[in-house]
Amino acid sequence: MDCRVFLTLLFVLSGTVNVLFAKWTNIQSFEGSDGKPHHFQHPVVLTLLMFLGEYLCFVVYKIVHLLLARRSLGRESDLILTSGSNEFHPLSMLLPSFLRTIASILLFTGLYLTYATSFQMIRGAALIFVGLFSTMYLNQTLTTRHWLAIFTMTCGIVDILALDVQRVEYDNQTVPHTDHNAILTGDLLIIIAEVLHGFQYVYEEKHLKASDIVPIQAAGWQGFFGIIITIISAICLNFVPSVAPFNESSRGVFDDLSDLIPQLRGNTLLILALICFTCSSAIYNCVGMSIAKFSSSANRLLADGIRVYLIWAFVIFAEWEILNLITLMGLIILQMGIIMYRQAIFLEWYRALLARWRRSRYLDLNAEAGPTPSTQPADVI
Repeated sequence: MDCRVFLTLLFVLSGTVNVLFAKWTNIQSFEGSDGKPHHFQHPVVLTLLMFLGEYLCFVVYKIVHLLLARRSLGRESDLILTSGSNEFHPLSMLLPSFLRTIASILLFTGLYLTYATSFQMIRGAALIFVGLFSTMYLNQTLTTRHWLAIFTMTCGIVDILALDVQRVEYDNQTVPHTDHNAILTGDLLIIIAEVLHGFQYVYEEKHLKASDIVPIQAAGWQGFFGIIITIISAICLNFVPSVAPFNESSRGVFDDLSDLIPQLRGNTLLILALICFTCSSAIYNCVGMSIAKFSSSANRLLADGIRVYLIWAFVIFAEWEILNLITLMGLIILQMGIIMYRQAIFLEWYRALLARWRRSRYLDLNAEAGPTPSTQPADVI
């Protein structure tokens, strides 16, 4: 198997596991510091664990670097895993760490309020903002096909938002609130987070390619800065009073850290889920930065969009959500826009059919012409 194909599969699988474990922790209720059951509503803690996973990339990078140096693996493995310069300014990862901190807190809050499938489908909006920011910072040009794709993706997202407001009345197994405002708030928080993610992805692509940074090392520095920023945010949000639907903790704050220890105490499954979430975050972010460096941010998001099918398959099998044809229609519209943007299938199919038709027509014309008879007269003796 080609190394790039393996990395893409690893990227999709780790991202799927990441979302499912985060959603599973959200739908669980544990006893808080006040002795009453509360949902595991800790978006800042999940963000901190995500950055902790990225920081572990430093360890992974050192181990891989030593293994490659000792065993002298092939050039392809070195290209994918450790290619790049070790000399770069770590502060270049400060801005994406800050953007990722805000976006992740918003994302995990939105995931808590909405469905796992809607969460992943709406995340496809990042491709819209990547396209817009690419024109400003990467000097890329959007053609008519790109603008048509952006319009198609927007229509798909609007369809998903409209249906979420309606299906919360009969499909509420994995959402904490059944009112329309709560689930719409969660969806809008995801869209805001994807605006920040779009700028972050473009910034990372520009600096990874321009500075030739090792992706794993860049992810490690991003995790280091992210941990510091998230700890500061956790201290602040632990004392900030919140309004519904963000005040379900014991003290009515955005992220009540006093509930964390009682909820973790004796809950082995929750601890294992958080460990798996941390490890999958490390793999997901490292591989994602590698794809952005050796390909593009748009291809990174195109690969990321594949995991929505795996999430759909799991939630239907686990009976987390009810299969809805209108939601599937919104997904199809969104995926059509993504495919149209990346010119992945439709134009290639058209070119392949046109080339096959021209080839068959050329063969038919040759067959009709037949072999050319010899007109040279025989020699007379």
